[in-house]
Order: sequence, then C-alpha cells, then structure tokens
Amino acid sequence: MPLPRLLDMWATVLGAAGEAGRDPAALRIVLRVNVELTDLKAGAEDIPRRGTLSQYVDYARAAAEAGVHELFVDFGQHSVTLGESVDLAGRFLTGVREG
Repeated sequence: MPLPRLLDMWATVLGAAGEAGRDPAALRIVLRVNVELTDLKAGAEDIPRRGTLSQYVDYARAAAEAGVHELFVDFGQHSVTLGESVDLAGRFLTGVREG
C-alpha cells in the first residue's frame, strides 16, 4: 500500500482509539513489505508493490520518518538463492542506515 494511504488509515485508527478512551500513543504501526525487485525504476504508484532496491530503501526511510514503528521486509518472495537473499538484506540495511 502506498505510504500516504497507509498513514491516512493509521490516522483513522488513532482517532478511533482516542474516541474509545484508549491511549493512541500506546499503539504501534507495523508494516510488512513483500519485495518484488525490478531492474528498472518503478513508477511512484507502484511502490511498494515493486521497485528497485534503492526504491525500497527510500520507502523504508520514508516510513520510519512518518512514524512507522516496525518494518518487516520479506526478501523471501523474490526468487533468488538464500545467499542472494542475505546479500539483498545486507545491502538494504546498509542503504537504510546510510540514508
């Protein structure tokens, strides 16, 4: 789901929690992304359904800046070997940290 849409939905959840007498600050948003890597840069409307590794790094950084508490990125959906998955995950983490 594109990040702006997700955040709109999250705002609704937080508002409903407050109206129900719950503490919205006690809620956490956890986001799962099933990676479909492409060689060419995907259009903005395609993120996070598909994109380059760099686009997924940018998406993760934007999600963190927007207040997402946890992000689970699943490289297992991408048809590569275990070693390639580990390499992708390492490059992803490096990209997010270097931001």
